[in-house]
Amino acid sequence: MTNLRNIDVLTAALEIVEQRLCEPMNAAALAKSCHMSYSGLQKLFGYALGCSVSEYITKRRLSRASRELLTDAKSITDIALDYQYGSPEAFSRAFKRFWGISPSEFRKTRRFADLHPKFRLENKTESRINNTGGIAMTTRKPLDVSELYDTLKKLGGKYVLAIDLIGFKQINDDYGYATGDAVLAEVFARVERTICDDMLLFRIGGDEFAVVTAYADVADAEALARKLTEPNGNAVKTAGAEIPLAMRVGISQIPAETLNYQDALEILAQSITQARKEGDHVAVV
Repeated sequence: MTNLRNIDVLTAALEIVEQRLCEPMNAAALAKSCHMSYSGLQKLFGYALGCSVSEYITKRRLSRASRELLTDAKSITDIALDYQYGSPEAFSRAFKRFWGISPSEFRKTRRFADLHPKFRLENKTESRINNTGGIAMTTRKPLDVSELYDTLKKLGGKYVLAIDLIGFKQINDDYGYATGDAVLAEVFARVERTICDDMLLFRIGGDEFAVVTAYADVADAEALARKLTEPNGNAVKTAGAEIPLAMRVGISQIPAETLNYQDALEILAQSITQARKEGDHVAVV
């Protein structure tokens, strides 16, 4: 199978998942819809996304269900059934593994829901065949940040904070991906508790997040970044382990001129790279 064929199949699979989140769906049915073998589709998802087909479907369902908890008046039972959970109890168990809190508590206390955004293939030049025949991404995991991009276009001259979780790969290697997901949920929660009500939070990569502020003064943005990194070293307690969590923050000013999608992502990437280079937890680009 050519690289082009792999990319086309993966793109189609991702679109089908989004269309059928509220319908019965499994890996075998998805592979059939994409005219690909079950094992071949599983390998594609593993190479490109780092998870199985069923894990990706579950994460997307729970992310979408989380958003509905915040934006829709439907009952938790109705949301559970819509997203193919057989009972509210089954939904609550899965939801608590995903977020660390119950759906009812999430609805009462949280503002942001997209912990696992849709995976997005920007163009065919971003991928290549690796030595096992799969797709190897040449950039950071390309999550769909269309909503972030639309927000940035309206805020020229303001500051955005790009947040990078330090040592995330090691956490996944040492404790497993389920623990890594729990750590990401805790990062999401810590950032949400720290930022102001008029700010927005997005996940932009495998272990990267963005906070869009309304600050026009870099000193205000830096003060927020220092506040975000102040708890560095405090442990996340999950699966019987205590894992120290630390973040670095890069600060960038959103250009006044019109941004295209890729330029917006590059601004965020550069600010994180600058923080890594300077060896500080906070860096201004």
